[in-house]
Amino acid sequence: MSPDKLEWSQTNSIQMAVQTADLFVLNNTQSEQISLSCTLLTIARGKCNVEISQKKAKGEEQIKEIQKNKFSGNIIIPRDRPVMQCEGFLLPEAFRTLYEKFLSAQSVSRPILLTVFLNEKLSVSLNGDLFIEDTREIMLNHIDFVFPLR
Repeated sequence: MSPDKLEWSQTNSIQMAVQTADLFVLNNTQSEQISLSCTLLTIARGKCNVEISQKKAKGEEQIKEIQKNKFSGNIIIPRDRPVMQCEGFLLPEAFRTLYEKFLSAQSVSRPILLTVFLNEKLSVSLNGDLFIEDTREIMLNHIDFVFPLR
């Protein structure tokens, strides 16, 4: 599909609804990981697998970045299939808080929403079609969650 035939806008965020959420306890690394399967909302016909781990920073630069942003991560958007892969890291206290929020949201019937904010822009048509020429790996500025209260 050519970007010439439709009206396109530039966006630096992708919103999605969480379908499933699992906590992995990884014994060999003594770490935990939240794994989410999401349906894309602002981009048509797609899914995103999100993995959020506790960050044990390696090196002074990573420590400063995580302390400043409280989050680091990236998303891989393949050109040839509608399943994105997102990986993020939180400081241990923020990871624990997120985990507890997921536990408390179990009794609500509406889905948890999350929005990833990219440090690059994407071309999306008014119909929600994404235009990329090649598979892209984009760094994330931050990630926001919306937990329904009732």
